[in-house]
Amino acid sequence: MKALPFIIQKFIFRDDPAVQANEFQDDNLVQLVDMEAYPEAQAAIPGYFVMSSAPPNIEEAKEAEPDDMRHAAQGIAEIAAHLYRIHQGGTTAPELVITVHGYNTSRRSVQGWYKNIFRYINRHDPAIARAANQVFIGYRWPSENIQLERLWEAFAALPPLPRDVLIAGGIGGIVAIIFRLIAFGGTPLGLLLGALVVLIILLGTMMMALVVLRLIVYFRDRYRANNFGVLDLVELLRQIDQALVTLKAKEIEQQHPEATETWEQATRFWCRPETPRVKLSFIGHSMGGFVVTNVVRILSDVFDARSIDQQPPADVGTVFRLERLLLASPDIPVLTIISSRANFLSSSLRRFAESYLFSSEGDVALRTASTAVNYIAFPSRTQSRGYRLGNVSINSRQYGIVNLNGLDQTFVLGTPLIEMIARSPDKVLETLFLSYQRFGTKRYVTLADLFQDQAKLDGDRITVADFFTFFDCTDYKDVEFDFDRPNPAELYGEDAEEKPSEKTPLPAAKGILTRAQVKPALNTLDYFWLTLDYALNKRNVHGGYFDGEFSQQLLYRIAFLGFTNYLKTLHTDPNVAFDPHVSLSKLHIACRDLGIQSFLSPIRYRVDIQGKPITDTKGEILEAIASEPVTPKAE
Repeated sequence: MKALPFIIQKFIFRDDPAVQANEFQDDNLVQLVDMEAYPEAQAAIPGYFVMSSAPPNIEEAKEAEPDDMRHAAQGIAEIAAHLYRIHQGGTTAPELVITVHGYNTSRRSVQGWYKNIFRYINRHDPAIARAANQVFIGYRWPSENIQLERLWEAFAALPPLPRDVLIAGGIGGIVAIIFRLIAFGGTPLGLLLGALVVLIILLGTMMMALVVLRLIVYFRDRYRANNFGVLDLVELLRQIDQALVTLKAKEIEQQHPEATETWEQATRFWCRPETPRVKLSFIGHSMGGFVVTNVVRILSDVFDARSIDQQPPADVGTVFRLERLLLASPDIPVLTIISSRANFLSSSLRRFAESYLFSSEGDVALRTASTAVNYIAFPSRTQSRGYRLGNVSINSRQYGIVNLNGLDQTFVLGTPLIEMIARSPDKVLETLFLSYQRFGTKRYVTLADLFQDQAKLDGDRITVADFFTFFDCTDYKDVEFDFDRPNPAELYGEDAEEKPSEKTPLPAAKGILTRAQVKPALNTLDYFWLTLDYALNKRNVHGGYFDGEFSQQLLYRIAFLGFTNYLKTLHTDPNVAFDPHVSLSKLHIACRDLGIQSFLSPIRYRVDIQGKPITDTKGEILEAIASEPVTPKAE
């Protein structure tokens, strides 16, 4: 049996009729079981926990256990079989939704998050569960937690030269200080020794910085994400791809026993334009966004003629088609939404049918820690270009969909999309900003100003940012999600049989990711208080999108249903025909009332509101990007 580089377990509900009542000792509703246990247990949306088998340290690497190998093979077969059954049903295309966690995440915490997603989509939100054409995978790459008790391990792992310099710096600095004060005082020799003391301490401090960088595990996590997490997830998708082709080949053999070259026939079947492919969607949080985007880069066929012509296709592999990309506080450079030679993710980001970014100006984990650490490795000459995409905010005094009026006024059917974007009063790069200076009058800078040279190359009109719909949650105020409270659909637009009891009112809303002080830009004191809140676990400034009632509904419904179907869940009157613009207005009002600023992608407006095909719409923008001049326009 081939050794697969991951372990697969299955999510099940304890109250599933197929589960023995006394099998589990803990009180969790959702359990993780091996693939051989309870194969008949099945949720509306099956869920699987897939973990890369790469160890945190290379010394711990070992051969895969036979049981793990068998479970991995069974997991691949079961995932492929479920997707194939949906495909054979013919009513809707099957979808695979994969969630990827971020840096500094333990196995236990990520399992808890994925269990909550599994429970949410199957039991808490009927709008998602009714679709039932998806398979959910929670993917874990080998991240590790920051642990101060590993200080000695970090020191012991130092190479000889920096270790010796660190020891010499500590001991030599102390001895030199004592010797100088006692023996030489303020003499010239004493001054020379003083300078030597400074140099020794400086070198020792630099070596200590290496130990600190190891302790915060950022570079170690990034190495594991890039070399294990990305490649193992690619292999998972490759195995599912092959399993689906194999299932079709077996079907051909059963129907036509005399047939030959059934594998080739099955491959041609999946590659036919009329065959619905398996839609592949991702939710990437923090460094998980880095994993997802690099997976897509590897999966893409660089020899495809459409890629060569700057028209990257959504099809990857034999059976998959990229559908939705949701990035929450992504730990990737802000440059990635600017079309330029330095944007190494441009092609992969443009392949998705739908793209969304959830960000917060107050994400101190990205703004402070990630930006400071990446200062060493990211090839930027200036401070501001080293900021991360998760810190991008919307420069507007309004809340809700800030460009909705502009889209309504300028997007006229029959007019080329590129012309409408050019006429729109709301330009995406002029609307997005980053906090820039701590002091002075220029507290923030728009991306149009920050990347002025690159914007000129884009013709000041079309950029990768136009593919994204942005949700700025800096001032988002809501109640924290609780499974024991009423379904959020009851709170945000969908009718349900049971209404919240007046005797059990909801807790008071609060700032979910920040203190929600409604400021044009946060200042140094604001960041200090947010750092304190984060350290004391009072506020999740980095992952609060998965804590709020509305933000969870918004994020998961878009991920599992898509934007059009999400808008349909906001349509509550069965006696009136669905009007996407009315539902979009409801979304605008909900975001406005909760302090969320959104910038709707012109692609989403053209496709989901005006009803134009996604392929034609994307084609217009991709053609415009490909035809932009390669030199700045004359002033």
